[in-house]
Amino acid sequence: MQETASSTHDLAGLEREVINLTKLVNINSIINSTLDIARLLTIIMEIIKEIMETEASTLLLYEEASRDLVFKVALGEAGKELTEKYRVKMGQGIAGWVAEQRKPLLVNDAYQDRRFDPMFDHVTGFITRAILCTPLLYKGKLLGVIQAINPLCRQGFGMEDQRLFMVFAEQASLAVQNAIYFQNALEEERIRSELASARAIQDSLVPDISEVADNVRISARSVSAREIGGEFHSIFRTVGGMIGVALGDIHEKGIPGGLHASIVSGALRSLSLLKGDSPLGIVKTLDRVMEGHAAVSGRISIFYGVVDPAARSLRFVNSGIAYPILVRNNRGHYLRFGAPPVDDGTLKLVTVKLEPGDFFVVISDGIIKLKNSGGKQLGLNRIMKFLQGDFLNPEYVIESMLAFADEYVGDVGFREDLSIIVFSVD
Repeated sequence: MQETASSTHDLAGLEREVINLTKLVNINSIINSTLDIARLLTIIMEIIKEIMETEASTLLLYEEASRDLVFKVALGEAGKELTEKYRVKMGQGIAGWVAEQRKPLLVNDAYQDRRFDPMFDHVTGFITRAILCTPLLYKGKLLGVIQAINPLCRQGFGMEDQRLFMVFAEQASLAVQNAIYFQNALEEERIRSELASARAIQDSLVPDISEVADNVRISARSVSAREIGGEFHSIFRTVGGMIGVALGDIHEKGIPGGLHASIVSGALRSLSLLKGDSPLGIVKTLDRVMEGHAAVSGRISIFYGVVDPAARSLRFVNSGIAYPILVRNNRGHYLRFGAPPVDDGTLKLVTVKLEPGDFFVVISDGIIKLKNSGGKQLGLNRIMKFLQGDFLNPEYVIESMLAFADEYVGDVGFREDLSIIVFSVD
């Protein structure tokens, strides 16, 4: 019996459907063979061109921040002209309509459809005849859209093409979402790794301090509003046998703040070996040294003091952010005269004679600026009143002050970097 042209055509269509269904069975393992988002999107587009037998295919991802669709992969004659260069607004063209409506669309005469936007054809020189477009959805969330453009060896797309395309889109959506999850996890791990590295650097240069040197007992602590911050403290022996005490701020938070603070802290430690006995000398030299670091220069605020254990004295300069407080007989005295600017713009050297039982407290402005749930700052007056209490040693002063500040801010937490140095002389 002789086959008719119609039966031959039907047989060819059936064979094509069987082949495509077989491909769909294998597609899941193919598109899940990589979690590299760029590679995955290219694989998806290559599969579309193959199973849909088209001139071109495009994939646009949805960008939540801008609510735009962005061409991520475009295969075909004009692909390179589109990828990463053009965006589609929600509702713009076929892709924008599909994204906005979250419905698939089959158009076999693009230029006769009012939803079609010919702009991209004008840009690339490509001529769009027929389009199959479907949204990539994951649990109702829009990830993007995929398009198959201009079928080969046939006039247009049929309903069977659309059904096949939608089945593939479901598989592709899951693979894309998995890749996005993986990419986000990698980014989070990268950030954690950077934070850990930066934190290790900062901790090595700005450690918590609690020590006794001669008849001087010193404690120091810096607490960051984030994982790391831009405040720092330093305690070191000078070449003349004195004890150098520094508290600084470069007015920057996060990883950059922590790393820049570590640079300044390290420079200060090195300078202490040369000019550590001179508060004015070391601060002026530090400013000159940091002039070559654009990210740090002009942003450093420093309190630097030199404790003479034998003479029980402290000489210091204060360039701005620190609040030096002498606690004597359970009463705090804020030494505001140490803070610049002086009329002529120079730093002022201050000398304080210390007595047994005194506590000298240096705090950064961060603790003053802490706010409670009502938006009220902790303020210097509350700190001064707190310092009227009985304290056993510098460590206890710091622990008590941090607990006091923590109770004041409550659930708001520390949103400012803060540093505290406390020492006493026997």
